[in-house]
Amino acid sequence: MAATAAPGAAAVFRFHADLGTSYAWEEPRTTRGGTPALVVKEPVGVVAAIVPWNAPASLLTHKAAPALIAGCTLVLKASPEAPSALYMFAEICEEVGLPAGVVNVVTADRQVSEELVRHPSIDKVSFTGSTAAGRRIAAACGDRIARFTLELGGKSPAVILDDYDIAKAAAEIALYAPMATGQVCASLTRIIVDARRHDALVDALAAEFARIRIGDPFEVETQMGPLALDRQRDRVERYIRQGQADGARLAYGGKRPAEMNRGYYIQPTLLANVDNGSAVAQDEIFGPVICVIPATSEVHAVALANDTIYGLNSAVFTNDPQRYYAVGRQMRAGTVGHNGFKLDFSIGFGGFKQSGIGREGGLAGLGAYLEPKTMIYDPQTIAAG
Repeated sequence: MAATAAPGAAAVFRFHADLGTSYAWEEPRTTRGGTPALVVKEPVGVVAAIVPWNAPASLLTHKAAPALIAGCTLVLKASPEAPSALYMFAEICEEVGLPAGVVNVVTADRQVSEELVRHPSIDKVSFTGSTAAGRRIAAACGDRIARFTLELGGKSPAVILDDYDIAKAAAEIALYAPMATGQVCASLTRIIVDARRHDALVDALAAEFARIRIGDPFEVETQMGPLALDRQRDRVERYIRQGQADGARLAYGGKRPAEMNRGYYIQPTLLANVDNGSAVAQDEIFGPVICVIPATSEVHAVALANDTIYGLNSAVFTNDPQRYYAVGRQMRAGTVGHNGFKLDFSIGFGGFKQSGIGREGGLAGLGAYLEPKTMIYDPQTIAAG
């Protein structure tokens, strides 16, 4: 993952550097009465950017790059579990000559983070993390009408339509299931398939999961490393037990690998015949746990996909682009991938419903760090000049 994250971070900074010369910072307009006017885009001000532990180097990039090119100053709040990337970024900023005070780094727990969110000198909060924390931040910002962008949790569905090959779908899903050991908010964790093809998909996924190489994350051949924290593994194991208690069948994994006696390892886990109303189908587990949910029809599949508080990512598997478009337009999610896990921050990323407010990446992401100002000229002065 690091091999792709580093070039990706550099690309984000280059993208925003190009926007510095191509973006419409000032746009000429004309009032209804014919008077010349301008819309100018100004920096929102001081930004508190709160970065989680699961992908700090990548996520700080999507906050720092647009904020800086917009002309904002930054207070980056690092997670106590993963502060190194933010400290390194601060050192880079100092080395390249960014003025003191433009980028600031604080490593803090929840109490200090809340003080930062509530501080009257903070004009905008950009937060990536859990929906529960996002609710508290939104309430605190709403109390003083501070701007905020929230990129929150997900429980993303993949709908497998009846014309798509089961083996191909299983291979594609299994390709991304081990990414960051499932600690990715946009992971496709709810796989919805026609009940008549449910068992075939489960068997195909179990076979693919059996081939995933678990091991040292520093080894090139490793496909899935450990979870980040002991408490995170406890959480994942708790949900696996809960899923079985609620009637799901453990089709693969669910245990700690016997050969890994150090680190917070868990096998990639597949739960079959999952009830969409159960905790494992509704809660963001943040681990390599995939639920397969049977549907009775295409209409039912879409309804199941949307039956969640989240709406971050999704996918539709079909050989027909028109069916992809038709079903994708019905999905209540910020991104809909065709035949797989697909994201592009250069276009924009964010969620519907309780998966967040606003977008990161692309022109929409830059706009979140700007305040549009309307300037209307005096027509008499213009005429006299």
